[in-house]
Amino acid sequence: MKKKTLSILSLCIALFAAFALVGCGGSASGGGGSTAKSESKEKAPVAKKTDFIWFKVEMPEGVEITDVAGDTADRAQFKFTESEHASDRFIPVFDPDKNADELFDYEAKWKANSGWTESDPVKYNGKTWRSAYFTHSGGVTTEYFTDVDGGSVYVRIDNVEEHKDAVETMMKSLEFADDIAKAKTEAMDVKLDDIEIKR
Repeated sequence: MKKKTLSILSLCIALFAAFALVGCGGSASGGGGSTAKSESKEKAPVAKKTDFIWFKVEMPEGVEITDVAGDTADRAQFKFTESEHASDRFIPVFDPDKNADELFDYEAKWKANSGWTESDPVKYNGKTWRSAYFTHSGGVTTEYFTDVDGGSVYVRIDNVEEHKDAVETMMKSLEFADDIAKAKTEAMDVKLDDIEIKR
């Protein structure tokens, strides 16, 4: 009788252990669920940057390419389509001959009569930009200046306050090629019509 009770007890313990293992397996597959979560995190939508060869930028809705300064990627300009001023634009410019301070001083000299006023520096995407604004018949234009390898870049933006969200998105996403001068030469052969716009 004791032997029978003992083997029933052993069987129960074995069954309990088996269920526990299955439970662990279930938990392990739950861990698989956690892996699925981390995979879904990896697949979460990221900023979609349009590649203009010498720079990349996220273009929000309401921002389009314009070819006012030419129809190749080395002279890409962007217009704010939902603007009360038809000329409101976001224009990046590369200067291989001046650093950011020199370029800032050069622009300040030419726009002194327009009320050129320096603002506090701002940080976007790991870069510090000097900034200033001036007034004209179309409103207020703000310019941001920063050093890059091989020179400096400034971004000219019309009526920033009217396009604040779009401007923030673009400035935060703006990144430049390692060798801008070389990339700009390549971009001269790329038509703006051939650029794939990502949203």
